[in-house]
Amino acid sequence: MNREAILKKVILFILLFVFSIGNSQALPINFEGTISTSDFIDFDGGTASVITNPQANDINTSQKVAQIIRDGGEIWAGSKIELENNLDFTTLNSITMKVFTTAPVGTTIKFKLEGSGQTERDVLTTVSNAWEELTWDFTGTPSDFNFIVFMFDFGNTGDGTENSTFLFDDIEQLFGGTHIDLPVDFESSSVNYNMSDFGGNVSTLLTDPTDPTNRVMQAIKTNQAATWAGTTIGTPAGFATDIPLTLSESKMTVRVWSPEAGTPIRLKVEDSDDPTHTCETETNTSVSGDWEVLEFDFNNQAVGTESLSVGLSMGWTFNMASIFFNFGTEGKVAGEQIYYFDDVKFGQLVLGTDNELTEGVSVFPNPANYQWVVSSDNSVITLIEVFKLNGERITVLYPNSLVAKIDASNFANGIYVSRIETTSGKHKIKLMKG
Repeated sequence: MNREAILKKVILFILLFVFSIGNSQALPINFEGTISTSDFIDFDGGTASVITNPQANDINTSQKVAQIIRDGGEIWAGSKIELENNLDFTTLNSITMKVFTTAPVGTTIKFKLEGSGQTERDVLTTVSNAWEELTWDFTGTPSDFNFIVFMFDFGNTGDGTENSTFLFDDIEQLFGGTHIDLPVDFESSSVNYNMSDFGGNVSTLLTDPTDPTNRVMQAIKTNQAATWAGTTIGTPAGFATDIPLTLSESKMTVRVWSPEAGTPIRLKVEDSDDPTHTCETETNTSVSGDWEVLEFDFNNQAVGTESLSVGLSMGWTFNMASIFFNFGTEGKVAGEQIYYFDDVKFGQLVLGTDNELTEGVSVFPNPANYQWVVSSDNSVITLIEVFKLNGERITVLYPNSLVAKIDASNFANGIYVSRIETTSGKHKIKLMKG
């Protein structure tokens, strides 16, 4: 081989190497030069392209964005991009993307991953005719996927109009919190408490309306909810570790607030990798408009569901739990109802360990007109805080004694919450004035 031929081969190799490097894709993606229209793989009625941003405003003023137009084809029409390497969700467990659409609020945006198998997450839009940043939670997802798939308005057939045209930009991985695990108390600032609602249920993490020092999950069973509407406690990946259910250790507890006594509450456990491996049990609330701890025994399976003994005998493991409020009743029958839950734990109910109980600390009188007297049997009271139900702290005391007085003379009549610390522990006591 002469020198010229060798030189040509070297140049060709370099060009191929540069071309492959220039066209390999990785997150983050912003469409400002790394990716072109030719990098998209369209399917079943979706057409993707990289265009000049026609909506350079709000939270996205970048020059270039991607666009997908859905026109006919299938209800899952879209486009996808191949990445250079598999995505790793060990630390960066969420994917965010800016989206612009004129389609109605509540349009489903499905983000799918493909490679060695597939997985997908749905998020609903919350605005129309404006940019918003949406987040898809992939906590616990294995590093098996190197295709990202975009399916806008999933479930409907596109018609090529403005409402079937979608802009998107700035796709990146972010840390969304550590993997949720039992027990769940919603108090950590570093845990990912995203819930997975289904059937017309809407969950929101917020301050306990009866206790401003506590955070709980609100679950709204809407008037469009199905009989089986509920909430998976966490992401579709389930808990970080398996629930150690056995025939002798078969119970879980959940603290629940319900507007009515006698409401059926169902708890289901399953394998996040196999939704056919499930066990369900059910109990009823016994109080109305107040908190109580409910015990769920999976040895007492719900009618029509598999028994725990059969599941365990077949080697099933469970790492995910879902809760259903007013199970068996449609939302349109009951009307929209609000429920709350907290303190999801493995194990049976043990009286005297709930953090609402105040063994060794008492308040008298309660209700009070002028003052409350807080007394401790044998532990020094080191701190007393009093809160309004909106979370505003209105009193703080440092007694360092066995007895302390809270002046209530300037308080409006109503309900307050006290947080009391002693040398042996912490307590929460509801205070009533008037």
